Amino acid sequence: MAIYTKTGDKGSTGNLLGERVSKASTFIELQGDIDELNAHVGYLNYILIENTIIKEDIKNRLVGDLIEIQNALFNMGVEISMNFTKGKFLPSHPKSLEIEIDWMTNQMPPQTKFILYSGSREGTYAQVVRSIVRRSERVFVKYLNEKEVESYPDSYQYINRLSDFFFTFARYINFIQDKPETVMKEWK
Repeated sequence: MAIYTKTGDKGSTGNLLGERVSKASTFIELQGDIDELNAHVGYLNYILIENTIIKEDIKNRLVGDLIEIQNALFNMGVEISMNFTKGKFLPSHPKSLEIEIDWMTNQMPPQTKFILYSGSREGTYAQVVRSIVRRSERVFVKYLNEKEVESYPDSYQYINRLSDFFFTFARYINFIQDKPETVMKEWK
């Protein structure tokens, strides 16, 4: 089967329900943001795997987290493409991120100041990923508002927790590599 179908040559694409949708729609913007986010998580995973400083057991846990997140994002794309007619997420999915956030947080000293996005290559790239999560989250809200949903799905709660995960991940990855972050200098 060819990768190209030519069905989108006039500015529309299909969802998993077989409906045609404008490529300029918020629906497609959301799908694209989730896809872009997934690609960035994959790249973060690659640079983490290439790291030779982090202990293997910790690296394996973090790599496992990132693979799980990539699977979640793929399932989120499926859920969105089916117009939320088939939920893929459970309340336990955002909770799994909270468990990992707490595990990392409990190993670090508390954050007492605002920080610039700095430190290691993996830590700074995790902040890039976090910012893409935030953009995806904003488009997610825009899409749900357009659909006038009665309640937000568990997949939205997951992406809301995901930005917290990547902020904590960035700090943690810097901490375990002894890469200090730059403290924000407040202008007077």
